[in-house]
Amino acid sequence: MPRTTLQLEDDAVKMAKAHARRHRLTLGQAVSELIRQTAERPLITENRNGLRVVCLDRRSPKVTSDLVDRSRSSAVSPPLS
Repeated sequence: MPRTTLQLEDDAVKMAKAHARRHRLTLGQAVSELIRQTAERPLITENRNGLRVVCLDRRSPKVTSDLVDRSRSSAVSPPLS
């Protein structure tokens, strides 16, 4: 198993440590389990006016036109062939 160094935010470390204690896991096992649980969670969508729209978690940042524009301008374009 490869060793990896991660820089986690303080609140994430507290949650991972609490999960590890609760389930009697090492911190690495707890982080791996939490990542797998999140990655395997199905993407929830709904139909709005004929378009499939992703239902974001209430904690997700609000997607605004400005955020989309900044994302577009920072995206790397593929080279022209």
